[in-house]
Amino acid sequence: MTANTFRQGILHFLRAFFPLQLLVGHLKYNLLALIFWILLFSIVSDSIGSAYGLSYLFYSPECQGETNEISFMLIGFAIGGFTMAFHTYSYMKLGKRYPFIATISNPFIKFCLNNSVLPVIFLFYYCYKFVYFQAVEEYASVGTCVTYVGSFLFGFVIFLLLSFFYFFPRSKNVFQKIGLQPTDNDEPEPVNSFFHKKINWQNYFRYKKDRTYVYLAGLYKLRTSRSSRHYDKESLEKVFRQSKISSSFFEFITIFSFFIIGVFREHPFLDLPAGMSMVMLITIVMMIISVMTSWLYYWTYPVLIIIMVVMNVLSKHTPLFQYKNYAYGLKYDEKSCVPYNLNVLESLSGNDVGINQSRRNYIQILENWKGRLNEEKPKLVIVMTSGGGSRSALWTFQVLQHLDESIYGGFTKHIQLITGASGGMIGASYYRSLYLEKLKRNSISLSHRKYNTFIAEDLLNKLAFSASSNDMFFRVKSFRYNNQVYTKDRGYSFEQDLNENTEGIMNRPLNYFRPYEENASIPFMIFSPTVVNDGRRLLISTQRLTFLCSGNNASGNLTNMYENVDFRSLFRRNSDVRFLSVLRMSATFPLVLPMVSLPTKPEMHVMDAGIRDNYGGKLTMEYIYALEDWIRQNTSGVIIVKIRDTKKILKGETLHKVSLFNRFTLPFGNMYDNFPRTQDFDQDELFKLGVKGFDFPVDLVIFNLRESKKDRISLSWHLTSNEKHKIEKALKSESNRTATRQLIQLLQ
Repeated sequence: MTANTFRQGILHFLRAFFPLQLLVGHLKYNLLALIFWILLFSIVSDSIGSAYGLSYLFYSPECQGETNEISFMLIGFAIGGFTMAFHTYSYMKLGKRYPFIATISNPFIKFCLNNSVLPVIFLFYYCYKFVYFQAVEEYASVGTCVTYVGSFLFGFVIFLLLSFFYFFPRSKNVFQKIGLQPTDNDEPEPVNSFFHKKINWQNYFRYKKDRTYVYLAGLYKLRTSRSSRHYDKESLEKVFRQSKISSSFFEFITIFSFFIIGVFREHPFLDLPAGMSMVMLITIVMMIISVMTSWLYYWTYPVLIIIMVVMNVLSKHTPLFQYKNYAYGLKYDEKSCVPYNLNVLESLSGNDVGINQSRRNYIQILENWKGRLNEEKPKLVIVMTSGGGSRSALWTFQVLQHLDESIYGGFTKHIQLITGASGGMIGASYYRSLYLEKLKRNSISLSHRKYNTFIAEDLLNKLAFSASSNDMFFRVKSFRYNNQVYTKDRGYSFEQDLNENTEGIMNRPLNYFRPYEENASIPFMIFSPTVVNDGRRLLISTQRLTFLCSGNNASGNLTNMYENVDFRSLFRRNSDVRFLSVLRMSATFPLVLPMVSLPTKPEMHVMDAGIRDNYGGKLTMEYIYALEDWIRQNTSGVIIVKIRDTKKILKGETLHKVSLFNRFTLPFGNMYDNFPRTQDFDQDELFKLGVKGFDFPVDLVIFNLRESKKDRISLSWHLTSNEKHKIEKALKSESNRTATRQLIQLLQ
């Protein structure tokens, strides 16, 4: 046999090799199934949702609060379900294009075997990714990693065996359908004959409707297919019809199980890994499309489009499909809904009497704060803390803890105002709540490291599980708070997890903190979530803040835009909101947490404060400007302590050359990628101009968490052991030690 003949034989074999031809068939006829695989690969490779730590749900899945063998087994079970859904959907789409399948024994099982190239690649890739993650990020031992791999593969195999033995036990071929015995050993052409044929090169690229294939008849067996041209078409159809019925039953059971899990997800037994629920969601979507495709054929996509259009129309004109997320504690009945329009804003923020009254009330708080310090002219300290999920929550908590330990007499009592966004405000709120409990009971040690552990615990798992198992479809469960009934969704799951992690210390109404803020026992806090409807900021606190919302300007030529909306004034008869809901409103990551609806007409929606003011810088300058006279007369200046989760300019940060593809994507990606940097530019300029206008010193002290480009800590509600270790070490950096010394010197 010549080398040329051998090469031709290899090419002919590859063209006839059925697993390879199925991959080509997916590209030509079943692209939708490949998109689902691409989605799964993208999540596991950390290409999608990397900033939010989405891959952590797969690298370190949690079951009942722990990452263990059971959690990995459940992930394997879910991916086994996705694999079977892929096989059944592919069989419906591609089976008839390869009619020889109907002539072999156990046609569906052997189709699955030959269709397993993508699943096998995924299994190896996923195991590599999570083993590397567990070893590097979670410090898992070799034995632990091996156990996790074994548990994952065990769960995967269990689902496959369950499917084959329960749902597809009688996968018949055409011989069984017509009463004959299968003859798999009837090989019209030996496999090795492919290496001896002389075939013209053009034949490699020609399509033949009834050609010979080499397929896997077992893990180690190769068979060549027989021609199906002489079989009755109706007999072949019966084979595929039988699998179609079995597949539809299998899909119905799986979809039904998914809904049951969503309804009873709060039962401890069903506290499943969020990664499992996400795989199940992808599986369900594929199965629904598969069922529709198998019964509606070419009408599938027109029907889907019609369904989506009808749902959109109904959501506009009826209460159907209007999934609303609530701020718990507020009333949402018709009588409690207040108008929200420009006239209302003018009446609330343009009222000089109300503005002056709110300023006088706040100045009294400042007087109480000054009296507690017992200094003639103390430094007024403002803490600004950035958003950034759990990393900012832990970092802010840790910085406040460190400063209280480092400054004689404590740092917290010097703080008058705390503002900022998202995770940073959660960390600051937790520290302030512990500080208040210490004042009341004196039985809390703020330096105890268990509190660092509590604020760093996972908030992502139940949130993601609720999002995929409940929020996407039907929200059927509800709960009662403050005599009001609210539906449960991922926002509820987030609050419950945060409440459990922090031992219920922040599970209070917002008004609970009012007397303590008024007598300056604890720092005053202002939350500023963004109003989605018009881009304004909703200022939420225990006091009326119309003096920060007046929109007064030095020139009559400027239009009063009323950028800030005072929560207390707008909802003056309906403001008994849960403090955890206030935290959530300020930390509503786009898509991760739902926008919060407020009882106004038209309905107001709010989301993350970081969209407008991630560091609280704009609000801080407005605050100093509005209280300038009192600050000048009663203090020796202002110290702004800025707690950032990321340094403005990271070490190792470089600019990259723009490619052809970038020229199309950058104009849009620029708005997202440079969003934090743009806020930095604007706030630096605002700070520079503002400080020049004040006749008292304003000093800025900055604490940075992430200082180097390579020190990645995900913007997520989940932290790995390695990331927690990085946050703990951050205070030891030279720049943060310098900031500590600078602050101590300013307070002396």
